[in-house]
Amino acid sequence: MGTGTRFANGNGTRPLRQRSLYNGEQVPNAIHCLDENDSSMHAREHVQLAAYLAIHAPEYLRGNTGHSPVALEQYWIASKCRLDRWGIRLKTHSQLLESGSAMDLPRFWNAARPVIEEILVSDILTRVWISICVAHDRIQRKSVAEPVARSVFLGHMEARNRALNLLLHGRGLEATMMVPLNRLRRRTERWTDMLLGYVAADTDVNSFGYDQARVREFGSDIRSERGATPKQTSWTLLLETAIEAFGNQLVSEPANADLNRDIASAVMACFGADLFDQNTVINPMWESRILHLADDAQSLVEQLLSPEEPVVKRQRREYPRITPRV
Repeated sequence: MGTGTRFANGNGTRPLRQRSLYNGEQVPNAIHCLDENDSSMHAREHVQLAAYLAIHAPEYLRGNTGHSPVALEQYWIASKCRLDRWGIRLKTHSQLLESGSAMDLPRFWNAARPVIEEILVSDILTRVWISICVAHDRIQRKSVAEPVARSVFLGHMEARNRALNLLLHGRGLEATMMVPLNRLRRRTERWTDMLLGYVAADTDVNSFGYDQARVREFGSDIRSERGATPKQTSWTLLLETAIEAFGNQLVSEPANADLNRDIASAVMACFGADLFDQNTVINPMWESRILHLADDAQSLVEQLLSPEEPVVKRQRREYPRITPRV
């Protein structure tokens, strides 16, 4: 990316001045990730996407589909921006709880709840995604997606620990909020292990779960029942269960609606078209994969026709942030 790179949002574009590095390239840092656009996705929808990917992971891993470099970069950028937002907001909430009056504590906790819930729930997709990336790289005998996914995974683990620490030590947390948040934590852990069981049924990825024995148990059950139920039926039942488990229990307003959609869009863009063609729940984000593939193809053509150094050694062309239609 060049120094004039811009990201598109709901109101047009905005310049990026301060940057960090992704594979030697300059990308936006926390200061430029605080403005939200008009796109919208709740973390509960990440659970639905994680469930879909977990069910279809075996056929994806058996194929020869490669990850889109543009999609991986977009995943890293959007995830790092969200991690930066979480860090800033958790620090702010912690300071407010420490110094605020007892009268203001309930209001501060209500403001912190969307962030804490988003960290807990979106962790499911983060762990399912890294398990698929690791399995894919091992099968392909490459190291392409795993380093990116692992960087995000480690950052998410840190954010989750900070959120749980806030719940344990923050002042004034009442049982009416602590109890449902703790239930949500346990629910996300069990769902993570269950979905990883679908991936672990074919590959050894149980290390990304919360309870490795439980992941192996789920994987064993899934292997023994495979073929007894059509995949579409399994997906439908799992989707209905996910909606019930993470529906009305969460606050309606997501903490990072725009980045949640960017992350989901980037993850989907790494998969092949055959996994999404027949699904009306997933299809609204399919436009992103088409655009990513077009970007990759144009970049390759530019590299082949350029008399200069290979494109990987030069500044990369600008890529707008893609916000698919809902």
